[in-house]
Amino acid sequence: MSADHDVAIIGGGHNALVAAIYLARAGLDVVVLERLDHVGGAAVSVRPFDDFDARLSRFSYLVSLMPDELIEDLGLELELRSRPTASYTPYDEQGLLVETDKGDATRASFRELTGSDEEFEAWLAFDADVNGLAGTVAATLLEPLPHIGDLRDKVDMVTWSDVVDEPLGVALERRFSHDLVRGIVGTDGLIGTFTSLHDPSLAQNRCFLFHRLGNGTGEWRVPVGGMGSVTGELERVAREAGAEIRTGCTVEHIDARTNGVTVTGNGWCLASATA
Repeated sequence: MSADHDVAIIGGGHNALVAAIYLARAGLDVVVLERLDHVGGAAVSVRPFDDFDARLSRFSYLVSLMPDELIEDLGLELELRSRPTASYTPYDEQGLLVETDKGDATRASFRELTGSDEEFEAWLAFDADVNGLAGTVAATLLEPLPHIGDLRDKVDMVTWSDVVDEPLGVALERRFSHDLVRGIVGTDGLIGTFTSLHDPSLAQNRCFLFHRLGNGTGEWRVPVGGMGSVTGELERVAREAGAEIRTGCTVEHIDARTNGVTVTGNGWCLASATA
């Protein structure tokens, strides 16, 4: 089967589905070609237990960097739940508890670990500073890419230096005195980077801001039904917008020499796009 379209999107992950929705809403004829028998990419759910109707995320498992404004604009019907506990780190006899909304239990845990409230107050101060930076950046995610100078002018310069200009480890060693506290704060900069908090490349800083950016709070919420519930909604809205979604399509060749793009694969995937 072959057909002409304005736009052919190769791959049916969550970003592809968002693009398909907006392009279709703009009046373009859009087709999404996905190699697997389902869309979603890494944002999918599985039912691991035959005896229980529970759907769990297989790869990606939390929602943060999808702005609430985008969810509302797309018209997605999602249930995202907050977690009361942000982290718990075993350490000697007591460990360290950090609540999502840092309250009395978190303060008591810090005091038991460190012997005073100083580290907890330092955590709150750093948290507030980072949230100010994260909120400034998060507000631009649905806008044209801003100039770095425009962002820098809106943020406290000490915080900008701590998170953007200098290795994150420098700030953590200055702001905190307990190594466990430094390590827990620094975790958001090391997940997936396998680097040092003092790496001159600042990969750890970018990873840290990435984890603290979502909606200006950095909260990572749990989607009820797993991540497949998110991409399932994206698929529903994309189809309602008029996008065509073809699964089981292996794209073998893209020819951009003509006026547009010709995509070839198995018989179900032939398509051309002229936009």
